[in-house]
Amino acid sequence: AWFEREGFGYDVYSESQLHDGTLDLDAYKVLVISVHPEYWSRQMYQRVKSWVHERGGRFMYLGGNGLNCEVEFLDDATLHFRTQNPTPGGEFRYVDPETGRSIESRFDRTYESEANLLGVVMTETGIMTSAPYKVIKADHWIFAGTGLRDGDVFGQGNQHERCPGGASGHETDKMSPSSPQGTVLLAKGLNPDDGGAEMVYYDLPNGAAVFSVGSITYPASLLVDPAVSRITANVLSRFLAE
Repeated sequence: AWFEREGFGYDVYSESQLHDGTLDLDAYKVLVISVHPEYWSRQMYQRVKSWVHERGGRFMYLGGNGLNCEVEFLDDATLHFRTQNPTPGGEFRYVDPETGRSIESRFDRTYESEANLLGVVMTETGIMTSAPYKVIKADHWIFAGTGLRDGDVFGQGNQHERCPGGASGHETDKMSPSSPQGTVLLAKGLNPDDGGAEMVYYDLPNGAAVFSVGSITYPASLLVDPAVSRITANVLSRFLAE
């Protein structure tokens, strides 16, 4: 609905079509995923990461708790989870007692942290709460035309039924040591316990760029919050034009 209201053309694919290669990423300038894309196969992750990091793709992650657990497609109707939920100790993040390595997610446990691609990774802080974002870097082009300044808040409302009240919510992602060098923190949700989603951006010398909002409730704010809509349109318009 938001694409149509704002006049953007789009094609829609299922995640399984990314896995099996039906979706030809090289036919598009921009890939957008949204809401709660938690369970991805390694092939899906590798295809998107290669498209971005090696071939200059532009990627918008408009969701939260994404790419957090590796699955295998056993056949056309069956998924197999590569790791148990939750991880040992009941935490998504922990230190592997055998290697001493900090594990950032279930995907990191079996392959690598999704922050390598997304710039953010889910944490349990802020879960099942909802709040607006606070602007941290208002001079970035992403905020052009919003009138927002550092410290201002936006995304005060959403249409989410489970976690109403803000664009940062339900499950939220934050930057980590695995975030690509040069990742810019643009805004942060005001959820309790420092649990707010971190909106980030990074680009690469090959022309690639990634914009991540780190929140499940963000898409539920697109149609009702002018700042959320303008920010998203700014990113999509720039990604399409470059």
